[in-house]
Amino acid sequence: MLKLAEWYGKRVVSYVLRPRVIVQERPVLLGSDNICEHPIFLIGVHRSGTSLVRRMFNSHSKIACPPETFYLEHYVRMLEDPVTFSGYEGFGYDREAMRADIAATASRLHEAFRLTQGKERWADKTPQYVWWTEGIDRLFGGRPYYVLIQRHPYDIVFSLVARKWRFNDIEDLFTSNLTYVRDSVAKMNEFEAAHPDRCIRLRYETLTTNPTDELTRVLTFLGEQFEPGMLTFYEKSHNQGLEDPMVLGTRGISGSHENWRSWTDAQKQEAAQILGETAKGLGYSIQ
Repeated sequence: MLKLAEWYGKRVVSYVLRPRVIVQERPVLLGSDNICEHPIFLIGVHRSGTSLVRRMFNSHSKIACPPETFYLEHYVRMLEDPVTFSGYEGFGYDREAMRADIAATASRLHEAFRLTQGKERWADKTPQYVWWTEGIDRLFGGRPYYVLIQRHPYDIVFSLVARKWRFNDIEDLFTSNLTYVRDSVAKMNEFEAAHPDRCIRLRYETLTTNPTDELTRVLTFLGEQFEPGMLTFYEKSHNQGLEDPMVLGTRGISGSHENWRSWTDAQKQEAAQILGETAKGLGYSIQ
C-alpha cells in the first residue's frame, strides 16, 4: 500500500530521471513594480485532470503556470502563526504589513517565472492546495481567481486506486480514496460558496470533449481570451516537476470516462454510501 511519503518518493524518482525539457531561468527581481495583481489557482483533486489543465494554461500567451510548488502552505502557516507576528511586530509591522511582506516572498518565484516567459499573469497548480485555499486567499489579500477542476468523483477514485495512491490513514485502499475524494470535494465546495465571485468550475468531461467552448467560458470569467494554441499544448515546452511522468507523452486531448463502471456491485454500493451524494451534487450519475 502506497503511503503519502512513498507517493512523494516515487514522484521524486520520476523527477530526477525525467528528460530535460527546458532549463529554467532565474532572474533577480529588483522591485515590487509590475507584479501580477490577480494570480490564478487551478484547484483540483489528484487525478481530476489538473496536469492537462496546467499545460493548457501555460500555453496561453499571457499566463505562466509552472509545475507544482508545494511550498505555499508553509507561508500560510507563517501568516497564521502568532509567534511569527510577534517577530514582525518587533520591527514595527502590523498584520497587514506582515501579510504583504510574506506574500511578496511567497510569490517571488512565480513572478520571476512569468517574467522570463514574457507573460502578464501567473497561475499555480498544486493538488494539495485543495486543503489550503482559504489560507492562500488570505495570504494574497483576496486577489486570486480560482478555477475549480471537477471530474466524476468515481473516476477519480478509480484512477487513484489503480495507482495505489493514498492520502490518509484509512487501511483499506478503496475506502481510503473514497473518503479522500469526498472530503476534498467538500473543501472545494465550501470555498466556492464563500467566494463565488472569484471561483469558476471547469468540468473535465466537457474539457476533453468540447475544449474550445469550455476553455472560452472559463477564460472569459478570468478576464482573458481563449487562444487556439492552448489545444496544442503538447507542441510547447513545459518544465516537469513532480507531476505524473505519463503526461510527458500526452499528445492531443482525449478523456478517460466512466472507468468506475467496471467496479463490483459491492464496490459500487460502498461508493454510493461514502461518495454518492457528493457525485450527485456535482451533477453526475452513479447508476
